Amino acid sequence: MEKALFITNIAQLTDADDMYTRLYYGNEFCERLIPSLRDLQTVIHYTKQSRLAFSLVSPCVTNSGLEELQVLFEYLKSEDITCEVIVNDWGVLSLVNSKYRNLIPVLGRLLTKQKRGPRIISLLKREVTPRLMVDYINPGKRTILIQKPLPSGVDPYYKGSNTASVPIIHDFLISQRISRIELDNTEQGLSLALPKDKIGASVYVPYVYISTTFYCLTAGCEEKEKSLLRIRACAKECQRYIFKLRHRTMPKIIYLRGNTQFYKNARLRLREYKHSGVNRIVYQPHIPM
Repeated sequence: MEKALFITNIAQLTDADDMYTRLYYGNEFCERLIPSLRDLQTVIHYTKQSRLAFSLVSPCVTNSGLEELQVLFEYLKSEDITCEVIVNDWGVLSLVNSKYRNLIPVLGRLLTKQKRGPRIISLLKREVTPRLMVDYINPGKRTILIQKPLPSGVDPYYKGSNTASVPIIHDFLISQRISRIELDNTEQGLSLALPKDKIGASVYVPYVYISTTFYCLTAGCEEKEKSLLRIRACAKECQRYIFKLRHRTMPKIIYLRGNTQFYKNARLRLREYKHSGVNRIVYQPHIPM
């Protein structure tokens, strides 16, 4: 099982040690955090010295972000560097395949379509807990809500991934030079049906990506007068703050960093992974923002 280290800035290079054979570098969720050319050059120099394979991580982007990525791709091409690019945007995939054949596209977590919401954990445990709900039609009254357990036949749907289980999607990925997909280590486990020897999978540990958006809830969090009704200028508050979100209906603490939510699951199911086509573990010592 290949072991990779995922870092989002060059200060985290100190996390690298002999257990890793590959380095992931970049950001999946925000084009404002695309690495600078100088930082990428520093990381490439480090991987060469340390004899590490390299994967550049890229986010979903606007046209502006696509132009920033193209600067990095041009550098990798000019240096004749063959490496993976984790793509989380179909436009980035198109660019890589049309102009940068030295880069190997890998389908990122934003495009692999897993069911990640932490409330799925309770549903699949068949926990049935009656709750008192406010009756908004008849104020002052309350209704007992009894949630029915999910039938066991839906388990593969909630444990699976469309890109890892649907043959027509496999054919499309292979036609796009994709032979690897990136997956989260969801608490409910993995149920995959990858074509053997054609598409492999990576699993990210311990932070499970839940949801992301272009509307960043962390931006402006230092302002004295706060309003959720406008989009604020980015001061990269995500690099300074992490928020923990708790609710009695959630079986996990949710971490909000920047525009993205995560929960933590450090449990490794190595035997299950091997049978599912997973052959790489991507370790995230820090929330990847």
